[in-house]
Amino acid sequence: MQRLAQHSAVVILATFLCGCAVDSNLSFAPDFMKQAPPASSAPDVPPDVGSLLKSNVNAVFAQGSSPADLRFSPPVAGKYGGWDTCVQGEVVGVTGQPLGLQTYLVNIDRNHVGRRERVGSDHWCARETYKRL
Repeated sequence: MQRLAQHSAVVILATFLCGCAVDSNLSFAPDFMKQAPPASSAPDVPPDVGSLLKSNVNAVFAQGSSPADLRFSPPVAGKYGGWDTCVQGEVVGVTGQPLGLQTYLVNIDRNHVGRRERVGSDHWCARETYKRL
């Protein structure tokens, strides 16, 4: 009985593993058991950062910071999807005192501002060329 169970386990394991292969085109599994290849999508068009900032500047800068002299860099493909761009602006703090030029790294995905983070002078945004808004 134990020998039958061992042989059954080997047969079942071999059946499940027959679909595994180094080359996805070389497999003994039926087609309905194979994973579909990823759909090839057309590369995204870079977003229009200028119009996005004009329509919703509060998506990047805190409300009440009164950003002035806005500038942005051309978008580059983001490491984790979407597009990354650098945005600079002269902002005012909560107390009304000017904070000076602040630089933000902004991720834009499907024309929506996602992640944004303030970066310093040692970030790659410091080496970018900026366009005025």
